[in-house]
Parts: sequence; C-alpha cells; structure tokens
Amino acid sequence: MDNVWLVNGTLLTPHGVVQGAVKIRGERIVALQRSAPSSANRIDVRGAYVAPGFIDVHVWGEPATIARESPKGGTTAFLTTLGPALSKTLVNRIAERVQCRASTGAACLGIHLEGPFVNPACGGALPRRGMRAPTIPELKRLLLAAQGRLRLVTMAPELPGALEAIRWCRTHGVAVSLGHSEAASSMALRAVEAGAKAVTHVFNGMRPLSHRAPTLIDVALTDPRVTTMVIADGIHVSPRAFQLLVHAKGVERIALVTDSIRYQGWKAIARGGAFYTTTGVLAGSNLTMMRAVRNAVEFASLPVLEAVRMASEVPARLLGLERSRGSLTVGKRADLVVFDRRFRVLLTMVGGRIVWRSAGAIRWPREWLNPVIGPPLTRCFVP
Repeated sequence: MDNVWLVNGTLLTPHGVVQGAVKIRGERIVALQRSAPSSANRIDVRGAYVAPGFIDVHVWGEPATIARESPKGGTTAFLTTLGPALSKTLVNRIAERVQCRASTGAACLGIHLEGPFVNPACGGALPRRGMRAPTIPELKRLLLAAQGRLRLVTMAPELPGALEAIRWCRTHGVAVSLGHSEAASSMALRAVEAGAKAVTHVFNGMRPLSHRAPTLIDVALTDPRVTTMVIADGIHVSPRAFQLLVHAKGVERIALVTDSIRYQGWKAIARGGAFYTTTGVLAGSNLTMMRAVRNAVEFASLPVLEAVRMASEVPARLLGLERSRGSLTVGKRADLVVFDRRFRVLLTMVGGRIVWRSAGAIRWPREWLNPVIGPPLTRCFVP
C-alpha cells in the first residue's frame, strides 16, 4: 500500500505526548493528525505508544542476524561493533562486515570499533592482544576498508597519539567516544577539546569516580559537550548510579545502548541478565533496547517520552543523523516502534515497512490479515 495510517495511538513526539494518528507514505512520515480519514488504510494500535524506532550504537554480532532479530526489541537501526584485533585481521573483519549478505529488518548504519585503540589495563573482556596506540596511517586503512561506513571509534585518550587521532577522526566524519581508559579528567578534557563526543558504557571500563583524583567519569558527568552511552540493565550500572547519571546529564545527553553479545556467538556464561567470560569477567548485556527503555523509566522514574528520547533522538544526534531519524516528525523516515503499557513491542516498522509484529494486539485491515513482513532485500549497510 502506498499510504497507511497508524490510528488511535499515543504518539511520543518532540512536542509532547498526544493522542492521534500517523500517516506513512513510502519510507516517510507525511502527517501527524488527531485522526485519519474514514476511507484511509488503517492499522488500529488501540492506544499503544507510537515512538521513533530505537537506534543501538553498541551491539555485537553479524549485521544480518542483528537486522533480523533486533526489531523484536524495537531496534530499527544499529551500528555493528567490532573489538580489538591485529591490524590485518581487523581490516579483513571490517571488509567482511561491509560486504555482508543481503538482509531484512533493522538498518545497519555502519561500524563501531570498540578498540583496538584502548588501554589494556581497562580492557575488561576485550582481547588484549589486539590493543595498541592509534596512528593516522592505520586509521586511514580502517576507514578505507569500511568504505565510508566507519561511524564510531572508542578510544582511550591517554594512549600515545590519541589526541592527534581524535582530531583526524573529527575531520573525517568519524565520531570518537572515550572508553576503556585510565585517563584522568585533565586528559579527558583535552580529548573533548580535540573533538571527542561521547563516553562508551559510562562507569564501566574506566577508573571509578573520585572526589580527590578526578577521572574520565567526572568529565562524563559534568561536561555538556559529552554524550554518555549507558547500559541500563541494573548490572553494568546500578539503578542508583543511573539516577545519578540522569540528574547530572539530563536525558538529552544520555544514549541507551545494549552492548549485547546475544547475537555474537561467543562462549560466554549467561547469568542474571548479563554475560560473563569463563573467568568471571563481565562481558556484555542481554538487553534489548525496549528493556533498556523500560529500565530507564523504572530506575529513574522517568516519563516514557524521556526514556524513548535516550533510545532514539540522542543516538541519532550522536551519529549526525538527526535530520532523518530519531523522532516522530513529519518528513523523517518511518522507522517506528509501537509498544504497550507493559513495554511489549507490538509492531516495528523500518522505512515504512513492517519488519516485526506481535499477533493479536493490533487491528489490521482485512487485506492485511497475512501481511508480508519485511522490506525488500537490500544491502545490510544503508546511508
């Protein structure tokens, strides 16, 4: 169908929560109104929330698998994450990701390198053998291998050459996030001045908060130029620490991420909602973005709209994609998630096409009783 309306929705818009309908034509949102014409093709969401799709900038696994599975948790776009590896191996892995098989579902927006340019002393579960200081020649090779799809690099600013590397990344359109770092606040501030925009999984992989020896966390909590990525699972970050983060930063500078390894296939032990290595090191979460939104509401008593902003608007802005993604706005992509008051995903749309739906919770047009789910086959990576 060329045009379809989502009707009787609780719309989470940049201007507030309103009851209404969303008109979708092709890949775009073309109208937000109180109601739809009586003759329109309608999907009745029965009062459920209609929100912009979630953007996960830190998730592990093959892009085709993430694209297929993550819409069940409300994700409509993501960055595929790669960890430290020797130079030639990393180049090959990047090339493989860029050339991945055709897929349906959530859109892969590019690559997030969580390493190799991180500090082994704060490496966590990442392989230390591949960690090293950044150089401009290697960054050029990685960017070339990624064919322009290198979107985000996690970097420890205290490493030799890191500040120069951050400046180079800024010039070439690659966002830098500070993480897996022992940096003191003075070094972290120099990195922000050089162009670093974010902090990776705040509180994790860095020296703890100190009132006498300030660290990267101090900068993450207090510098308004920095977006903090947070794993809101109650394990990587306790509910109280999450409350502190919200009070310090405000939702406009917090990006919810999963750092999920559920699609990665590593030999890890699932325990209590997270994954651990066989030696007991915390290795990643079992979150979906929908659960992260629910936890944000519960941990910090946030309005649903504010939690959704952290899963959509903030990551879109971090990647420089806020003109086309991240909010329920006329003219933007019809990347949408519909969920109920119990935070159960009922419907996920990517580019105006249904990629996931839950049976029985939504009224479908008669001709949609057995709709074809998913967009036409495309490359995993999209602009």
